[in-house]
Amino acid sequence: MFNSETLEVAIGMAFLFLLMSLICTGIKEWIEGIFKWRAMDLERGMRTLLDDEGGQLTAHVYAHPLVSSLYQGGYDPAHLAVNRLTNWVPGVSRARQMPWSLRRNLPSYIPAGHFARALIDLVARGPASASSEAAPHAPLTLAQLRERAAELQSPFLRRAVLSAIDHSGGDLAQLTQNLQNWFDGAMDRASGWYKRRTQTVLFALGLAAAAALNVDAIYVMGRLTVDKTLRETVVTAAAQVKPPEPGASAASGIAAAQRAREELEKVGMPMGWRGGNLDAKNPADWSVADLTPVQMCRIEDVKRCTPTGYAHVRVAFGWLMTAFAVMLGAPFWFDLLNKFMVIRSTVKPREKSREEGSEDRADPSKDAVGAAVATVAAAAAPHASTDSPAPPAPVPGAPPDFVPHTWRDGRTNPQEIPL
Repeated sequence: MFNSETLEVAIGMAFLFLLMSLICTGIKEWIEGIFKWRAMDLERGMRTLLDDEGGQLTAHVYAHPLVSSLYQGGYDPAHLAVNRLTNWVPGVSRARQMPWSLRRNLPSYIPAGHFARALIDLVARGPASASSEAAPHAPLTLAQLRERAAELQSPFLRRAVLSAIDHSGGDLAQLTQNLQNWFDGAMDRASGWYKRRTQTVLFALGLAAAAALNVDAIYVMGRLTVDKTLRETVVTAAAQVKPPEPGASAASGIAAAQRAREELEKVGMPMGWRGGNLDAKNPADWSVADLTPVQMCRIEDVKRCTPTGYAHVRVAFGWLMTAFAVMLGAPFWFDLLNKFMVIRSTVKPREKSREEGSEDRADPSKDAVGAAVATVAAAAAPHASTDSPAPPAPVPGAPPDFVPHTWRDGRTNPQEIPL
């Protein structure tokens, strides 16, 4: 069972990892605002869904009024190319992407209903750029839609649309729902691409932030274990932390990262560097080569720091632990921190009641007085004669000569049952 000190150390570590995750998440959102990874994954997932590697049909979907109203600009599949930065990664080398300079205005999210209705309209009436005279204006029927779906060039897309029609039961609304479910299932795959990339980016940012700020998880845990004042300060700050905002913009992400860094410095978290003339106002005067981690210095004097090879390895391992913790994300650490706080709120009152004592507990002074009175009463009582033991009390209904559990020489018990 955890005691209060163990819980406070766990709260302190969860608080540290939460703030580090907020710092890295804010930077990641800023990078996301530049490279538009959500829009890139959505466009790639759309081409995969429609079996459209060249992007021609995807361009018609993006140009449909139900979808084109979600973004500004245009979509030109002629600019699709292999990413030069990731062409060496196994499994990604053949994936073509829209260059980041051209996907800045593409949508990061398309509602499933918009996609389903746009696809039905494209299959039945053709692209939105087609001549209005050639497109039928009569209400759509499933028979007409089936006939046009059989003319689709892609056999995979044709089978998917015809299957959705077969399971619609003759209801156009049910057909729309079937296509929405198909779209949602495919977008789950695109979400997997984004989540895996996000974890990789968070790990890289976590390792860089841990090295830049010198956040050694092993050293911090050791300090929290032995420093009661630091534990109390961190626990007080952890009780006031607010949940992270999902889907923050690039500007708000950088602001949240700055606030998290200031919070770490405010609580006095044991991190940072010594030496290197860090107090200089001009960054050009800093000397990175003379920096020493704080965990290698017993006092503020940098000249008395004792960096060793083993110490550097231990510090690097602490940075790795911090980076792996950041990969889990800020929501994970916020939920875990709340659980630790709830457990602590149930353990702390129990410990206080044990320290204060119960009112029913006997008073030591009363016990001493009672013992003294009993001693005096025993001394004043007449002593019984020790020459002969007191006769046992007679048993009701038993013969006068019968004494329970007592045997006399030369006498037998006639009422004894022989074995």
